[in-house]
Amino acid sequence: MVKLAPALILSLSVIAGLYNVDAAAAAAADPGACTITVPPNPLTAKGLATPYILMAGNCDQTNPNEQVFVEATVFDPATGAFSVYHPLVINQGTKPAIAPIVPTLPAGAVVGLWFGANANSVTLQGDIGTCVNGISNQDVFGQVAFCNSKQFFAAVNAAKNVKIPVLGVDVNRRKCPTTRAFGVVDQDQSDNVITTYLMTGTTFAQNTQANRGKLPAATVISNGSDNALVTDFIDPAIGCQPFKAPSLMEQGVMLGAMALNELHASRQGGAVAMVPSTDPMVLSNNVPSLTKLNLYRQGVNQPVLRAIPANSVRNYCNNLNNIAPQYLMGIKNHLAKMTSPMPDVASNLLTFMGQRYAASWTNLGCDKLLMKTSAITTTATNGIATAIQFNQSKSLKKKRKHQHHHRSSK
Repeated sequence: MVKLAPALILSLSVIAGLYNVDAAAAAAADPGACTITVPPNPLTAKGLATPYILMAGNCDQTNPNEQVFVEATVFDPATGAFSVYHPLVINQGTKPAIAPIVPTLPAGAVVGLWFGANANSVTLQGDIGTCVNGISNQDVFGQVAFCNSKQFFAAVNAAKNVKIPVLGVDVNRRKCPTTRAFGVVDQDQSDNVITTYLMTGTTFAQNTQANRGKLPAATVISNGSDNALVTDFIDPAIGCQPFKAPSLMEQGVMLGAMALNELHASRQGGAVAMVPSTDPMVLSNNVPSLTKLNLYRQGVNQPVLRAIPANSVRNYCNNLNNIAPQYLMGIKNHLAKMTSPMPDVASNLLTFMGQRYAASWTNLGCDKLLMKTSAITTTATNGIATAIQFNQSKSLKKKRKHQHHHRSSK
């Protein structure tokens, strides 16, 4: 792995100090931007069990489009094992419906925190000495943030006893997809978390069997996530097993996690999708930023770059075009039987993947780079994708500039 220059690994708290920016003030200037207060000592058992506060103003945890989620993955260097915990997010001025479980952490545990938002963006404040959510509080990734992720992955990558399962095969005897597989990635891969909560009225609790029993009328809320898409939808549809670890909130329950998905993806061969420079989350003022790209990649255990390769996005688009349509065609019957992650967007998992691919093709600029339209299109009924079409790619002709020819007079 290439080492970053010191300027590129400044924590968010240091950068915020340099810019003299208040997190809440920066977020308030952008409608749809959320601010989360991180509790004291967030990497300890007590800190994990202390609710994170969604600040009032732009966001409300009861609004599905403004919810924020936190996911902790714990690594035990002594055994090489992992575990997962879901810190709770509540609205400012409220208390949890049921107090979070205080986890028992192994001695010497290394804890990483990953944030995912259904809102436009999330900005962190509070005890954020190990946290990163962009270049500054005025230039955040968007829906994602990390705390201690660089240190977490460094500990895991250096350990000799790490227990990461091999990738299995799907119903077609092909290697199971990961969050870095071109067959299933989108414009902003490796984002958001698998955490879910219970919501009852205006209060929240961890989603455990005990809490579901105490709150039978509660609603389960979740984060719109690439990680949940692979773990909870694609893998079950095609007979694959995601990487899961024991829950620290209740015995006998295994949980997936963003960090586990990225570690599992390290077992992938062939063409591997890494966060590209045109990913909307790593753009700075709508322009590719090496600093922001590397900060994001560190948060998901991907190699950092000394410079952005000239053809990196073109190669990414070519891989999307050459791999994803054929892969999805091969499993289309299985995806069509699976419920859609977003029923208000697509009628089933297949049409969801289709509209997601088509949108990513345009949003990454692949149409302009390769001068062709998306190979996948969908047909919508009342705004919901209900049918998918393959082999739809068409060449785009470059617009010719008008040239004015003046005849000379005789």
